[in-house]
Amino acid sequence: MMNKYLSICLVIALLAGNSLYAQTPASTAKPAKASPAIEKSASGTVDVSKIDPIKLNNQMMMVFMERMKAGNYAEAREIAGQMIFGHDKFSSNETKEYKSFHSLMEKELYSLLENRQGNKKEVVWVEQPISDGFYLLAMLDFQEGKHEDALANMQRAVYWNPVRSAFYCERGYMLLRNNTNPNPLMAQVAYTKALELADNPEDFAGALRGLAFILLERRQPDVALACLLVAKEFTPGENDVEEELFFISRNFPTLYNSMDVASARQTLKKNRILDDYAPEHVQVLLRLADSFKDPKDAPRVISLLHRAKQMAPKNQEVNRRIQLLEKK
Repeated sequence: MMNKYLSICLVIALLAGNSLYAQTPASTAKPAKASPAIEKSASGTVDVSKIDPIKLNNQMMMVFMERMKAGNYAEAREIAGQMIFGHDKFSSNETKEYKSFHSLMEKELYSLLENRQGNKKEVVWVEQPISDGFYLLAMLDFQEGKHEDALANMQRAVYWNPVRSAFYCERGYMLLRNNTNPNPLMAQVAYTKALELADNPEDFAGALRGLAFILLERRQPDVALACLLVAKEFTPGENDVEEELFFISRNFPTLYNSMDVASARQTLKKNRILDDYAPEHVQVLLRLADSFKDPKDAPRVISLLHRAKQMAPKNQEVNRRIQLLEKK
């Protein structure tokens, strides 16, 4: 029933991450600068003083995918290795921790969640795609059948960026497809975490599809069907979701015909599974909007608020702010 959660979707999402709501506001402290762009000296060694994080994030990931698709794993691995080069020089301690976020939204979300847990450490944003590099290494390892290495590198990606939903989706898939020791229980934990962190339709639907596969294996077709029906609401027309729904319709026709989206959402709530984005994402977007103080930044604020409205259309505070700003 279950197809792979497509890794290339994450790569595309990462490349598109420089949208307005993800930028660092001028009024906030800038992330710690990592070394600027990866270049090599005549001897072939990496010159860490010339690492350009923007070029790494936007150019090297696409080159990586081209090499990987062509089966040139050696060059693909070299590119991913360049992305993580020097990561070991960032050493977290009792008062400070280093993370490799892809956007300010992720940094703010991480800070919000950590503060709730009582973690008061200073979070330093290393503006180098270390987490993405480990993710790409995990992809390569998995393609080469090195499933334990893949899981280890995926865990490193999660360590460097603990709030990227797609990392957890991929980790869930790898845990299920581990050729030596599949672990459905930990895969379910990973998919549940992915659902909590998802801030876009693809990640949210991907996490629900992963949960649906596990629940079907555990003979809970009603909850699995509920996951898929809600996933379809987030990504209408997605072929994989349609194929999985077709599988359930053939094997559980009575159940399939008795459930609609409304009852699916109730089934998820009853089983403590999110049927919509976690509220923290809107909180973060509102905090980012508040960080802009200059009237010239009104278009950015409106963009952030519309992003929040997409995630929570009925949020009264979001709608009120949009109306006030758009009247000006």
